[in-house]
Amino acid sequence: MHSRGASYHPSGTLLPAVALGAAIVLLAVLVSPGSSYAQEEPPAITAIKLELEWLEGQPGAAVAAEVEEAIERTLSLAIVDQLGASLQRLEDNQEQITRTLFSVLDLVLGKRGMELKELDIVPGEITLVRLQLALQGKTIESFTVYFRFTSDTPFLASITEADRNSLAASLADSLAGTPYSDADWIERMAIRQVRDYLSAREDYAGFDTLVLVLPETTTSVYVTLIPREGVSVVNRYFVKLRSSTMLNLQLADVGSFVSANLESLRGLPTDFVASRAEEICDYLAAEAVFAPDVNLLKPAASAELFVVRDDISLVFAVESQRVRLSASGRVDFNREEDEARFDFTTGLRISPASDVWFHGTFYPAEFELRPQLGIGLRAENKAMLEAGYDFKMNSTVLRGQLNVLPDFYFSAEHYVKSRLKNENEYGITYIFRNYYEFKVTTDFRDELFASVGVRI
Repeated sequence: MHSRGASYHPSGTLLPAVALGAAIVLLAVLVSPGSSYAQEEPPAITAIKLELEWLEGQPGAAVAAEVEEAIERTLSLAIVDQLGASLQRLEDNQEQITRTLFSVLDLVLGKRGMELKELDIVPGEITLVRLQLALQGKTIESFTVYFRFTSDTPFLASITEADRNSLAASLADSLAGTPYSDADWIERMAIRQVRDYLSAREDYAGFDTLVLVLPETTTSVYVTLIPREGVSVVNRYFVKLRSSTMLNLQLADVGSFVSANLESLRGLPTDFVASRAEEICDYLAAEAVFAPDVNLLKPAASAELFVVRDDISLVFAVESQRVRLSASGRVDFNREEDEARFDFTTGLRISPASDVWFHGTFYPAEFELRPQLGIGLRAENKAMLEAGYDFKMNSTVLRGQLNVLPDFYFSAEHYVKSRLKNENEYGITYIFRNYYEFKVTTDFRDELFASVGVRI
């Protein structure tokens, strides 16, 4: 007998054990009442070959394989086991056996929306059985799959869209074209397909599943994903907003949007979230740019997600493609003069990697403003280099920044004129909770001081 690779599952088999038993008992009564197999001559039938033809349409591959397997099992039980594989007994009772098998198979197949058109037995050492089947009633044409988590949001739907589509395609390959008159049978087969699909995916290993199937022409499948007890789940999340061209105040709506979406990941398995890092970042970057406070500035966003134990850290950068704005204030410690300052910058982006800018540094204690004008080059989220002229100090000033980590960066501010060496600053800065900066600065001469600043 030939097989299409389907495996036998008692819960989803096409022909229940009761129907198989009824067919076998009936054959035994018709063919050999009161006989003993011990007196039979050695079996002459060595195998049964099934030729199955579908007329006017064929069900999905999984259904076709299950139908064929169930029929092969029935034929084997009836002809090999009940007849003792006796070719003589099959030939002597061929008409009765054919009629009985036809009646039983047609009854069971009919409940599944399939009609047995013809059954023909050709006895021999390899007994040939030919069947013709036809589908009846409405059939499944496609599947729509929905994933349900502890919270259902467009964000979660988006990051699982590829998996849902893949699962729907897998179900269609296996079950499309199958009549759905027997809803329970279709449901069992679909549930088995869903669980087999998810069990083969390591990123879904942290979930238990509940599956609801609604058989129709377009069959809906609802998969509820429940984190398994004992698996590591997301406990906290941290959002690190970064921008070198926009004010922090302008990013308030962006931060709220990102945080609201990350909240829906809380309680989900960390392995699942880590496997969806790219989809998470792509969704947030694509949607955040529509926030009202930044939309007019033609923003471009990028994101990077890290999962550390049971925490999420998301570095989210938003840069304007039109303008450059920044403002900050700081207070210096262990310094004799100029202990407080306020910096602000406004500029125009002339390319993705350059801009022209006006910068002002204001010292409240001396009520002194130092205006600067210059041009800058930047590799966003990585480094910045700019050159300008300080009109108050009458000197060219060079300024640079190198981001070594999302929370740390090195910076330098260097005046070209040698008499202004005491104005030079070289430092390392730690960014705390998006808004605050802790800085250690030196001029590499005789000054080392610390400062606390706020990013406005």
